[in-house]
Amino acid sequence: MPLLKHILSMKKLIVLLLVLSVSLSALGQKKITVGDNAFAGKQFDKALTAYKKGLKKVSNNPIEVKRVRYQIAECYRIMGDLKKGEAQYVALEKKNHQKDEPLLYFHLGSINHLKGEYDKALEYYLKYQEREPKDVRIEARIEGVRKSKGWMENPTNYEVENFKKINTKQDEWAPRWSTQEKQNQMIFTSNREGSTGKGIDQWSGKAFSDIYKIERPRGKSNDWVGEWTNPSLFDEGKVLNTEFNEGEATGNRKGSEIFFTKCPVDKKALKACYIYVTQKKGQTFEEPKLVELCEDSLVNCVHPSLSLDELTLYFASDMKGGQGGYDLYKATRSSKGGKFEKVENLGSLVNSPGNELFPSIRGDSVLYFSSDGLPGMGGLDIFYSVIRNDQFQEPLNMMYPINTCWDEIGMIFYDEEIIDPKSNAPYLEMGFFSSNRPGGKGGDDIYTFQLRPTVFTLSGITRDEGNRQLIEGAEIEIIGSNGTTYKAYTDSKGYYAFDRTKILMNTTYKMKVKKTGYWDIPDVVQTTIGFNLDTDLKQDFFLNRIPKDPIVMPDIYYDVDKWDLKRQYEDSLMYLFFVLMQNPNLVVELRSHTDSRASDEHNDLLSQRRAQSCVNFLVKEMKIDADRIVPKGYGKRNPRKLEKDMMVPYNGKIYHFKRGVTLDDTYIKALPKDQQEAAHQLNRRTEFFVLRDDYVPKSDEIEPVAITNTVTVVKQRTIPVQINGDVITGNCRVNGKNANFVISNKKTEDIFMDYEAASQMLSSYDIAKEDFELGEKALKHDDGYIIENSILYLRELIMGDDYAENVKVTIKKGLPAALLIGAEFISEEWGKYTIDEQKKELIFDK
Repeated sequence: MPLLKHILSMKKLIVLLLVLSVSLSALGQKKITVGDNAFAGKQFDKALTAYKKGLKKVSNNPIEVKRVRYQIAECYRIMGDLKKGEAQYVALEKKNHQKDEPLLYFHLGSINHLKGEYDKALEYYLKYQEREPKDVRIEARIEGVRKSKGWMENPTNYEVENFKKINTKQDEWAPRWSTQEKQNQMIFTSNREGSTGKGIDQWSGKAFSDIYKIERPRGKSNDWVGEWTNPSLFDEGKVLNTEFNEGEATGNRKGSEIFFTKCPVDKKALKACYIYVTQKKGQTFEEPKLVELCEDSLVNCVHPSLSLDELTLYFASDMKGGQGGYDLYKATRSSKGGKFEKVENLGSLVNSPGNELFPSIRGDSVLYFSSDGLPGMGGLDIFYSVIRNDQFQEPLNMMYPINTCWDEIGMIFYDEEIIDPKSNAPYLEMGFFSSNRPGGKGGDDIYTFQLRPTVFTLSGITRDEGNRQLIEGAEIEIIGSNGTTYKAYTDSKGYYAFDRTKILMNTTYKMKVKKTGYWDIPDVVQTTIGFNLDTDLKQDFFLNRIPKDPIVMPDIYYDVDKWDLKRQYEDSLMYLFFVLMQNPNLVVELRSHTDSRASDEHNDLLSQRRAQSCVNFLVKEMKIDADRIVPKGYGKRNPRKLEKDMMVPYNGKIYHFKRGVTLDDTYIKALPKDQQEAAHQLNRRTEFFVLRDDYVPKSDEIEPVAITNTVTVVKQRTIPVQINGDVITGNCRVNGKNANFVISNKKTEDIFMDYEAASQMLSSYDIAKEDFELGEKALKHDDGYIIENSILYLRELIMGDDYAENVKVTIKKGLPAALLIGAEFISEEWGKYTIDEQKKELIFDK
């Protein structure tokens, strides 16, 4: 019996334990259900607490354990606790949970993306893409990872600084102007101590947020950051700021209408976040009214931004039918203060499969916003889209240092002119945005940004081409693509200069040079487009003197005793035409000569008629003003004196005449008969002589054209170099970017490009996969790196005065410069050259 009682007691204990176990499991599942419901309602802090409590009670269900751990990881990730979120995901990866939930790879990639661990992020993204190739989000993530390295290595010129005066240990975000027109009061959102709401937000686990303000007196010094007042509540009457979350406020042009986001809490029903509007009356606000944008009360409509004309409201929403999570929308109304009616998605060019948030319209022409679905550096990046003809253009990433691997949101611009103390010129851009990047005072902080003007100057030396002497008093004129025109004159040392007030960013300048007694030269172009650093542009000029002796033109032949200009010899006059067009201030005498046969009277009349026929062609056909050309026939009175050795074909033979010979009758009669005819042929010539260079063109005359084939006015082609023993180095332009080169000692036409230089150009999109001979096969599949020895074709290579297109290069590691150029490439491409060690130039044969 005692044994039987003992057995019965044990059975009761086992039953009791089983009942207890089932009860605990049921209790745990109930907690988990609470967590699931809270998660669905985006109350992630509440969900996390419930999951943790329920997890301990369901340890006997391994499938449910993995599911709940995954939900816990999701809560940590969404709430921004990357360290704990990653730890949960990695633990699940070790248990092969990715087999059931491939998104685990995506989220691990996202976390490493957010940490700036781009190689590791790429590894996880590629694993996820292999398992889920149809997920439209992954391509943008992979592209963003690959671009981010290049953006950090080549930052933009924006300067970013923490706005310490406004920030606390809590969160500050979404700066906006309460009055768009004045921009003297900034409103922002914060969950700092002193906010109206005293509870804890179940969505984020943080305090409720309110709208705050900070002001800057106008007309003060250039210390635009240091002059702001201390922050205070935007509405201390608790009309806007309540016990719930309020934030992301913005004002209309005059500040009389304020739009903001509010997230009411109802214990009995799920609520979303909505946009409200209030009217400002003096220092108080009217009771806010809901802006009706969507009939579904569970749809979030947040982050308002109002256009300058007050007829369009931009906002973010997760309403159905969008491209991804949150999309950007616009609502329009027919009059100020009226009801918004038409709601329209901004479309797939702006919106992505991810989230687009915090729109901010600037000047009704550029929309700034944040996205985690477009290619970015991690988290939310700030993008902008230009509006042309009511159409949004492709969004562009603001890049580093505006963006980082963390979240950047809510960009606004400060449009008052402030002088940059470094350049003593107005800042190009300045304003505010918010970010949770490391180094701040709290979680989200507000930052300032500024873009200083890039300073440019343009200067150079002007010399005589013949004797290399400095030229004083030459007029240098620059005509900018922005419509500006300035002139400078060379001093006694041949020097001219245009300072930073005249040479501006993103402007191309056409340069003209004039000096009495010298030929005008073709216009030269200098540009600041593509430069993002302070640069002193240099442009030297070499001018050719106008000869004191007549200039012989190509042969013009006439029928015997005729003066009509034949059609086939009109081209011979084009040389003079080009000279007159390039030099609009010249007046010339066009001279015609005969040989020594026939009488003086006959030859004078014949040559005068021939000169006149040439002038008639230039005036009537080519529209040269008749006042600029004087016809003059010299008959046989000026026999030709040869300035160079001449070879004349006649009757099937070539006859040679030495430099310095005067072809008068005494000389000619001493020659064999056929050679006499060749000499007479040299005497029968057309030439011109410059009478003066002070002609003032008439207003209706043809504008001068650039002449590139006029030998006497073209500067000798050179390439500036540095010479150190046998090593020749220099600078060039590759696809519009500055680069350095070394000329190879080997006799070869091959060009090699340094691996690092090519990688940098690939990252900055100065070259693309299509530029490689093998296309994308020249890039490694796993990381996108260039495969060494790949063949690349450069669109353009500029060295000194010369350029080449579609240049073939081979990618090599460890080169001494960006380009290693074979000497024979230079000679084959641009001609033979000599090395002038004193001038440090490669000088090409003329």
